[in-house]
This record gives sequence, C-alpha cells and structure tokens, in this order.
Amino acid sequence: MFVCRALAFQFLIIFGHSTEECYFSEIERPLVNTLLNRLLQSAEDDSTIPDPAAFLALRLANQHNLKGELRFQQRLTEIAVRKVIEGEDFPIGPTALYTLAFRSACLDPAYISDGHSHINLVKPLGDKLKQEIQNLELNRQPLTDYYQLTLAVLALCIEKQPVSTYVVEKLIGSIMNYEAPFGEVFLVDTASMSVLALSCLHRSPINDIPRLKIEKAIVRLLLEILATKHEDGTIGTTDNTGLAVQALIVNQQLKFQQFQCSDYVAKLISEIPKGTFDSVQKISRVIPALEGRTYLDAQSLDCSSDQDNLPQENES
Repeated sequence: MFVCRALAFQFLIIFGHSTEECYFSEIERPLVNTLLNRLLQSAEDDSTIPDPAAFLALRLANQHNLKGELRFQQRLTEIAVRKVIEGEDFPIGPTALYTLAFRSACLDPAYISDGHSHINLVKPLGDKLKQEIQNLELNRQPLTDYYQLTLAVLALCIEKQPVSTYVVEKLIGSIMNYEAPFGEVFLVDTASMSVLALSCLHRSPINDIPRLKIEKAIVRLLLEILATKHEDGTIGTTDNTGLAVQALIVNQQLKFQQFQCSDYVAKLISEIPKGTFDSVQKISRVIPALEGRTYLDAQSLDCSSDQDNLPQENES
C-alpha cells in the first residue's frame, strides 16, 4: 500500500501526459493488415453473429476498408435493433461493447436506427449496471463479473454519463481493500479493463470521486499487472497481453520503467506468423495495442478523416 501511495503522489503532477509511442515498422504492417482482414471477413458470414469487439478493433486501427466497415456496422445495427425491439437477451457486457463499437464509428449509441426503428443503448446499459451493483451489495459479487461491470463503467464514462459515486466507491474498495484485487484470484484481463474504466473516470469532468483516490487504485492494478510479466514479454498469457498493454498505454505518464511499449508490440508482432491469434476474439484484443490505441480512443476518433487504405488480401 505504501508503494502505491508513494507512486500516486510522485506522479500526480504529470498525470495526463503521454510519453513513449507504441509502434511497429512499416515492414511489419502487412502482418497487422492480415489480422484486420480477418476481422472484416468475420462479418461476411450471414450465418454467424458479428462481434462488436471486432468492429471496435477495426475502427481503432490506422488503416481502413471503408466499405467493409460500413457493411460490418450495418450488420451490428440490424442485430442490436432486433435484440432490443424483440426483447431478446442482451447482457451488460455485449451492450457495453455495442455502445463502444457504435461510438467508434462516430454514431450516437443513444439513437441507433436501422432505417425503420431506433433504439437507445445507453439508458439500458445504466440500468444493467445498477443491477450489477445491487447484486454486489447483497451477495458481495456482481451479477455477472467485474470484467463486464467495468466494461459497462467504461462505456458509460465514454458516453459522458454520470457513474454514481457509490458505484465507483464499491469498485475502488474491491481493488484496495483486499489482498488480491476484487477479492479473488488475480485476473489480468479484469484488472486491465478496470484500469481503462478508472482512467476514463479520472479524466471525466463530471466525476465526483477525488482523483488521487482513483490514481491509487490505478497504480495498484498496474503494479499487479506488471508483476505477471514473463521473460518472453507476455503479461499473464499471450491472450491477456493486448488488453494489458492498453491499460499501460493509457497510463504511460506514470513512467513505469518495466514498461517499454515498443517491446511489447514487438512481442505481439512476433506471434502473428506463429498463428497465435487464431480467432476473432484474440485478434480483437490485440489490434488496439498493436496500433498504439486503447478503448478510450473510441470517443475521439475523427471518422471524416478515415482513408480507404487497407489492402485486401487478394491484392498484390
């Protein structure tokens, strides 16, 4: 606890300024583009439900296939509208992901239309978060889990929706008041998503929680995340590394000496030819880190400046 407090105070005055850029060489760009094309292709099969996390990853990339992304967006819109209008099961995690995905396309998640009907994803997301917290209060566990809870907090924060002080206090308490954050076996992906959510709240002008209190929770989680680093450059597991790097990117101003972003990017790049990222879910998690971006960037993308510059795999 002393280390967390010392670090939080030491870096308080520079919180909010970035340092090292994450990058890979242009020679390696075709490897990343191969992953992007796989995400695009995943939305072409009408027999499967496209993944909003895959679309979010495409939007956070630096190269785009605008027609392919538009088709992907239209499919997500049709599915989201149908789910809400027909009262299908729409859990908190997917609702948050759809919210982030639509925001990354410069759409308003509070007004999504398929041309016939329109839906509001933001209000039900807030309602679902209340249910999570109610269950946490009654049973000391969220209704789902902390990963989905903090994903919802992140999405609501990005939509500039107030997250109640009670919710934030319960989240910070779960991080700071136990030997292991959240009172369970330490999970890198949950900790990383929590860092992203807390980092958004830290920057939010409508958040009432003292910023130093949030910083202490962020620092504790980052220290725990870095403690899971292996000699081969992975954090936790290879699957966890992309999300963990996002958490570290968004807080590079803390200048942890253990974190050299380009080293982690190089490790992730080296795994592509091995076929390590062999599913849409794995690719979706790694793309933002490879592109030096995080889920927080979903709120600040300039869609009008996108260039149609992603080579297709059948192009020479």
